Amino acid sequence: MTELAGKMVAEVATTLETTLETVRLTNDYDMSVEVINFGARIKSIKFPVNDKPTQMIVGYASAQEYLKDEFYLGATCGRVCNRIAGGKFELDSKQYQLPQNDGENCLHGGDDNFALRYWQIDKKNLTSSSVTLSLISPDDDQGFPGELTLSVNYQLSNDNKLSIQYSANTDLATVINLTNHAYFNLGENDCQSLYLQMMSPAILESDAANIPTGKIVTVADSDYDFKEPACIGDRQQNAQDKSLKAKNGFDHCFVLNNTPLAEPKAILTSLQNQISLSIYTDQSAIQLYTGFYLGDQFSPYQGLCLEAQNYTDAENNEHFPSNILRPTEQYQRTIIFGFDAIN
Repeated sequence: MTELAGKMVAEVATTLETTLETVRLTNDYDMSVEVINFGARIKSIKFPVNDKPTQMIVGYASAQEYLKDEFYLGATCGRVCNRIAGGKFELDSKQYQLPQNDGENCLHGGDDNFALRYWQIDKKNLTSSSVTLSLISPDDDQGFPGELTLSVNYQLSNDNKLSIQYSANTDLATVINLTNHAYFNLGENDCQSLYLQMMSPAILESDAANIPTGKIVTVADSDYDFKEPACIGDRQQNAQDKSLKAKNGFDHCFVLNNTPLAEPKAILTSLQNQISLSIYTDQSAIQLYTGFYLGDQFSPYQGLCLEAQNYTDAENNEHFPSNILRPTEQYQRTIIFGFDAIN
């Protein structure tokens, strides 16, 4: 334990052999969040269920196990999350080739992406409720142009909101799209009985490799319409949509309404545990992934991801919102996970 200005602050556990560090954030409601510096990941979110702190996300028991994680559990994904078609894009008339680590495509930034790096914890500004981690991504890192200096701040408030603030600058024009890849089950055995509401009028039509075709398709009268709360398991088991059937569940990019940050873009509910999770974000989309490919010590559908981000493959679709960041600009994005007891 460390003391800062006379107050007890976050517990920091360090393994010297790996420089792996864990920071524990707490609030007055008996909610806690653990963050590790490997991948700037959320390791744990515990929220009271019947006065008992209960795990809200899928994760490993020990921080050490994340070093071999293949599922991006709780990870900060980038330099560009999700997929880039063919691992290629053009910027200012120059072609760039990235690693093809997902078939022919680049996924979450390449083979050595941000989820697999050790981030630097800002010890000077560490408190019991807030931690900032930073990383420098050099020019040509995984084939991306420009030296990118970035940080992610996690802050836990007394109204049970975990805020994630991304910030980045570059010395050359580049592309960036960051997200968090936590798998939520809200204390249940899996995500199948959870109810989801999403303020989304459309999805990006995608092919079998999860690459957008460029078409933006309305969700009206489809399996993708979550404007009213719907049970995840029921939707998946009774799916009529061919893409949903072929992918064994949801792994689709949902376009969000352009509403204020203070209004939730998605609400996930556990009726069993009487808990709701509200997602607030200024991002333009959410990738809903229901975890079919979870394996090893985990099970398919054990948790779902609500990855607030920009449109998938915006680098190769000019009519999508841009991922381009220039030296005169600063990248700033916010994701907030807000937990509430509903009983």
